[in-house]
Amino acid sequence: MTGMGEAKFVGVDWAKGGWFSIAYDSDGNWEARQIRQFCDVVEYYGKAELILVDIPIGLAKGEYEWRKCDLEARKCLGRRWQSVFLTPPRHIVEDAWKAKAAAATHAQFLNAYMHVNKHRKERMGFSIQSWNITPMIAEVDEVMTSGSRRSTLEIREIHPEICFWALNKKKAMAFSKKNGDGQRERIDVLRTFEPRAQEILAAVQKEYRAKAADDDILDALAAAVTARLGYPDRLATLPDDPPTDARGLPMEMVFYNPRHA
Repeated sequence: MTGMGEAKFVGVDWAKGGWFSIAYDSDGNWEARQIRQFCDVVEYYGKAELILVDIPIGLAKGEYEWRKCDLEARKCLGRRWQSVFLTPPRHIVEDAWKAKAAAATHAQFLNAYMHVNKHRKERMGFSIQSWNITPMIAEVDEVMTSGSRRSTLEIREIHPEICFWALNKKKAMAFSKKNGDGQRERIDVLRTFEPRAQEILAAVQKEYRAKAADDDILDALAAAVTARLGYPDRLATLPDDPPTDARGLPMEMVFYNPRHA
């Protein structure tokens, strides 16, 4: 990893060791970090121009209300549609945050919360993946709605597969990100915009192998590249005119669109 000044463009993904980020400064130098809590991510990158995070921001109100951005993302991705998990509504996420605050450990929270919500999950049709990321959704939502983040800091939602779709001229990836073919495919897409993609992956693997999987690294890199390319006026959204939730947060996913300006 290179030495760098203050980070300006940041991509963040959840990994098993915490919130994993790759960031660029204004000169194109990069760094990787892993930080346990999202509020500390925001504090560390307090002077960034743009933070793009792979977690839902903006939550539906109704028990059976689906976010339009999730549904549109599924349509864009075709046979890779299952990589977009439907987002639980706000009251479930807020329940998760309260339960997490009361638990001594993350594992204790997740076991209790999943047990309590087993029948609700089955009734609503959420995948296990959706429920597993609910604590992280709650953590980001707390930061976004508490007023603790700096007023000038822009934090927006991405989905990595939509980032790759956009960078690949709006063509979804052919292979799963969990296998070697999928990794090579995504590196090839990233190389068009970041010639050091393979070098960055190798360097980060060496330092964070036990804390971040290869697909987590590539997802964070795709978000960072999207932030760097898209800032300030080359980001488009799914949907085109995003609605806001009850807290005023947009329910959207952003992606790079060179013709959007």
